Formats: sequence, structure tokens, C-alpha cells
Amino acid sequence: MFRSKLTAGGRNTIATTLLITVLWATPAWAGPSASFDVPEQPLSSALRAVASQAGVQLVFTPETVGAAQGAAVKGEMSVEMALEQLLAGSGLKFRREGERNYVIADVSRPANDSVLSETVVTATRTERRVDEVPSSVTVIDSRDIAIQQPQHVADLLRNVEGVDVLGYGSPASLPNVTLRGVGGSFGGSTSQMLIDGMPIESPVAGIHLGMHSLGLQDLERVEILRGPASALYGPSAVGGVVNFIPKRWQGAPGAEINLGAGSHGATQLAGAIGGVWDVIDFRLSASNYQTDGYKPQRDADPWGSRDLSSREGKQRKMGLTIGLRPTDNQELTLVARSGDGSSDWLGGHSNYRFDNESESYDLGYRYETDSGSAFKVRYRHTRQKTHILFDDEQVNGNAGSLILAEVDDRVEDSDYFDLQADLRLHAANTLTLGYTYNVGKYTSRWEDVIFGGGGKSVSKSRLSGIFLQDEHHFSDALTLFAGGRWDHFKFHGDTQDGRPTGKNSSDSVFNPRLGVRYKLNENSSLYVTAGTAYVPALNFLKFRSNANWLDNPGLDPETSTSYEVGANHLQGNWSIRAALFHTDYEDKISSIRVGNRWQFQNIGKVEVDGLELAVEGRLGNWHPYANYSYTDSRIKKNPSDPLTEGKRVQRIAPHKFNLGVTYAPSGQFYIRVSGRYVDDYYFNDRNTAVARNPAHFVADAKIGWQLPGLSLMRKAELSLAINNLFDRHYREQQYEYADRRNVWLGLSARF
Repeated sequence: MFRSKLTAGGRNTIATTLLITVLWATPAWAGPSASFDVPEQPLSSALRAVASQAGVQLVFTPETVGAAQGAAVKGEMSVEMALEQLLAGSGLKFRREGERNYVIADVSRPANDSVLSETVVTATRTERRVDEVPSSVTVIDSRDIAIQQPQHVADLLRNVEGVDVLGYGSPASLPNVTLRGVGGSFGGSTSQMLIDGMPIESPVAGIHLGMHSLGLQDLERVEILRGPASALYGPSAVGGVVNFIPKRWQGAPGAEINLGAGSHGATQLAGAIGGVWDVIDFRLSASNYQTDGYKPQRDADPWGSRDLSSREGKQRKMGLTIGLRPTDNQELTLVARSGDGSSDWLGGHSNYRFDNESESYDLGYRYETDSGSAFKVRYRHTRQKTHILFDDEQVNGNAGSLILAEVDDRVEDSDYFDLQADLRLHAANTLTLGYTYNVGKYTSRWEDVIFGGGGKSVSKSRLSGIFLQDEHHFSDALTLFAGGRWDHFKFHGDTQDGRPTGKNSSDSVFNPRLGVRYKLNENSSLYVTAGTAYVPALNFLKFRSNANWLDNPGLDPETSTSYEVGANHLQGNWSIRAALFHTDYEDKISSIRVGNRWQFQNIGKVEVDGLELAVEGRLGNWHPYANYSYTDSRIKKNPSDPLTEGKRVQRIAPHKFNLGVTYAPSGQFYIRVSGRYVDDYYFNDRNTAVARNPAHFVADAKIGWQLPGLSLMRKAELSLAINNLFDRHYREQQYEYADRRNVWLGLSARF
């Protein structure tokens, strides 16, 4: 499939002022038309030429287009008219999705505008329809993003089945995301986060700030792949993968602006400028957000700490995306992002706060052949830094003492290289193979301000991965996906103040995956899939020899095996999906006492059984949805603490239910109401009564009005959002409550 405008993609007052000046100086948009000069040629290359000349995105698969010829298109006309001429007699049609997106489809397929017709890239690393991949996939598109009011990009996942999102109290912190109830790990994340298909940090990352550099106004869509994904994406994909896909500018040169203000003194100014020409497109964006924070937590935690005032926070982001197309079948991309933020851990504690910085740089190249094969090369460099202050009340337990006690500085550098070839061997077979290489370095420095002293530690990793996937269509109804990935890790011996604290170590892991999708008819399909995944055993877990710890150089990666059956179905205006799965998560790393010291060992096991159901409808002006998750995640083996065996994994709710509806009687007005029920769960693995978090239900609402067109604006919307509509008092962290009812008034416009 080709995406001509691939969806892959103010630091200060001066930058913000310049941005606003450009916004108001930009001329009005002339509408979706262009001057075309496309000679008669194979349809696939003709579609690419139309997309490039019009500055729009055309989505199609080689299977859909086949060997059809495209008619000549010449002259000034709308995009719709150009596509009608081009597709005349081909048996194909087009469907408009959004302002500048068009999907090419077979006329024999159902015309229902449902999630089953959406094209995804995360499930197979190739572009396929949701009902063609043997996986459970959810897509949050640009329409869904626009009608919500999240604080962070991760908040968009709260209404998705099979996902647990736990927020932190600090305004500039990112929530923690877990897929399919696998819980946490000493080795790091168990659910991998991607931006445009590439990891945002290395396995040794100790900061996890990658998503801080991506603003909501720069987000085009989110794809959530539930189930083991190490066969394609490597480490830390036991529960699945979340892929945040950034925007590319689409259409004529212009600008957009987003203004907002809300509860807790929160304000936002965000904007972007960009344009598309025949061989180049660019998007430059900037945003500034600040808040007084959540309502203060006046009750003291077990250590006697409490908010003395509101928690202040701020975030600033900038992004630049440039695409160059020297020919219709080649594209070069350059992406640069940066973000910084700061926040109080506790309000009124001037010496208990953090400052974060993150930046990333991407280079990409894509080449496509007329036969449908594609070759992609991508590189990403990321740097993440955090500066943390601790006061004496936190470090030494001196109640009321807010003097500076400790300073921590942490830096993580990562370089990621990805090479992929999608080879269309014949009409029924596509072979995907690729190579990934990642190096990471994590440095931590700390200083004891009160008593003196400090230290510096360094961890390094290197990962090489080779993956292969064969997609074979045995018939129009039956498709087989089979593949696997071999990863080789090398961890360099960690150092402490320049002295080695461990030896070099290495691990090799192979993760296979097999999936079958069978179409019962044009409206229904079934799939069965099985696969494995892993979380690496980091060097700091293997080598800890000191007075309290023993080394364990033979520590193995944590591994999982999952099985899943699922179905997708269209019933009139309803789209339905269901999945039933089981996961054995073994070799879990935990600490156990050996003599008078401790040691990390592969001694744990978790079993997860789950059911996921979802339904979405398009009923005229009404767009309802509902989904339900049942997740039974249990600790089956844990010799380090036998009292946890048979208990639920902490922070995983066994029952979750989401529902909502959007009413849009015209393009000028919409109202969205949604709610989520989260069952009770525990904050510890022993499931003690004191750690039980009661169930809660939270509702949100948003209303949007399209404003009358002005001379400079092509589109403007005024919106009012109320989160936690019923002012529920609930927790997502053990010792503090989430925010109460809050209101946001926003204005967005495009010029």
C-alpha cells in the first residue's frame, strides 16, 4: 500500500509570536482542487502521481489495484473529479476519510463506513485492513482524537478494551500503560510504545519520556495491537504494542491554531504552519501548556507528606516534519521533535520537583516498485534528560523540612536503525524481512546535598534483530501469516563512579508467530493466532554483588506464550469485534533470599485469561460505541513471596466497561458523552484489604460548534469539554486521588 502523504509522521515567546504572525498572514485555502497532468499509465503509479500533485493522501493496497491501467488526467479540477476519471472502468471506487484522506476500494466490498475498512500498519508491519490481519487491533483516528479532551497522548487509550492506564498526580507526568493484564517487570515495560513504528527509547532506558515530545495537535492516529508482538518488534511487547502515528501536512499551504483555557489555571497555545507542493511537504508546530496542577491532596501519605498548595506544571513542544519526493515512487523524510516540561511532585515543595527534556531526530527513505514491493530505511536518535530535586522531608523523613537534600540527573541516549523490505513475490504472496539495530546508554548522577557525596552509574546495551514474515493467500477467504524474529542482546558491564560493577553479558532470543484469518463472507471473518514475546534481563539485575546482593550471570529473559481466537463482523451499520486469549508469562524475575543476601532469579509465573468485546455503530447522526474487557491475571508461582500465589496481579482491573455516543446532526455541531467503569483492583500483589482500590465510574463530555467562516479561516471550532462530569472521587495511585471535575474551553482554527 502507498501513502503519498505518509502519516508517519514555542520554546519561547519569540517563537510563539512568529508562529501567530504567520498564522494570520496566511491566505485563505482555495479548496480541494489542483492542476493535474497525469498520462495514461499503470494505475498504481497514476494514483501516486495524483496524490503528489494534489497534496492529498491516497490509501490503497497492491491487491486492490492489481495490474489495472489508469486513464489520463489533465487540467484544473477537484480531487474527486480526478479520481473519477482515473478509476473509470477499473471496478474501483474511492472513499473520502477526513479533509484530505482518500481510500481506494473494490466496488464488490461492502460500502459500510466501519472500523473494519480501516487500514493499519502496526499488526503486520505492512498496510492491511483490520479484517485482514490475524490480530486484535483498535484504531483511534483523527476524528476520535478531535472529539476528546485528553491531557496526555496516553489518555486516548483509556476507552479501549484490554488497556489499563494509570495516571500520576504530577501535571507533567505521563500515565503508565499496560496491555492485556501482564503487569510490570523488573526488566522494564511489558507493553511497547512506538512513534511512527519505531521505539522511542532503548531497553536500558530509566526515564521513559519519549512521548513527551509528541503533542496532541501533531497526532494523526493511534493503533493498538493487543497480544504478543516480539516476532516483529522485539523486546518488551508481551502485552502488545501502541503505535502513535504523527501528522503530515495535507493540502495547500496554510496554518492552524489551537487555544484553550480550563480548570486549575490551565492555558494552552498551540499552532502549526505547513504546505504541500508537487515534490515537498512540511509541517512546523509549537505548543505551550501550563497549569496550577490538580486540586491539592491535603491528606498525608504514610510518610507524612502532603500538598501545601496546587502542583504547578508546564510543557513546551516543537516539531518539524519534511517530506521530499524526487519521483512518484520515492520519498525522503526528516523529522525533528523536542519537548520540555517541569512539575511539582507535591504542591508547595519547591525542592521536590522534576524538569524533563526530550528530543528526537528521524531520517527515512521509502521506495516502491510498480509490482507492489516496498523498501524502507529509517533511523532515529533520541535523547532524554531529567533533573530531579528531593527535599529533606522525602529523603530523610524530616517532617516539615523542605530544604534541598538530594539532586538526581539522568540521561538516556538511543540510536535506532530499521531496514525493511516488503517483497511481493506474486499476487498471493508477500514476504517481509528486515533488520533492526539499537544502541542505548543510560547515565545516572546523584548528589547528597546535606551529607555530601554522590555518584555516577552508566548502563549500555546493544540489540541486533532479524525478522521475517510470510503472508500467503491460499484463496480469497484464507490467509496465513507466519514469521519470527531473532534478537541478540549485548549488555556492557555497568560502571559505578568509573569502576566496573559487572561483566559483559549477552542473550539471544527467538520469537515465532503464526496467524490465520478466514473470511466466512464479506461481512464476517475469524482468526486464530499464537506467538511468544519477551522482556530482557538487564545487566543491573545480573550483577549486583555487594554486602546485600549476590550476582546471577545466568539470569534469563522473561518469556511469554499466548494463544488467541477472535472474530470481526459487520451487521448493518454495526461493527463488532471479539477476542478470547490466554497468556503464560514465565521466567518472571523476582528477588529471593539466599543465605543472608538477596539474588534476582527467574522464579515467577503469571497466567492471564481474557475476553474482549467491542461494538461500534453508524446510525445516521448517532455514532455509539461500547466495549468490555474481562482480564483474569493471576500470580501462579512466586517463591519469593508465597502469599502472593493465586492472587491478582496488582493494578489490573478484572472488569472494564466503556461506552459512549457522539451525536453530529450536521458538520456544524457535535456532542460526545462517554463513560468508563473500572472494577476494583489492588495496589500490591498480596491483595491485602488496605491496598484495595474500589471500583469507579467516570464520565466525560464535549460539545463542539463550527463557527461561521471568516475571510481568513477555512474552518474554526469552539468547544467545551468537561472531564469527570459527575465529580467522582477516585484513585489511580495508592496514596492520592485523581483530579475532580475539570472544565476546558477551546478554540481551533485552520487558515
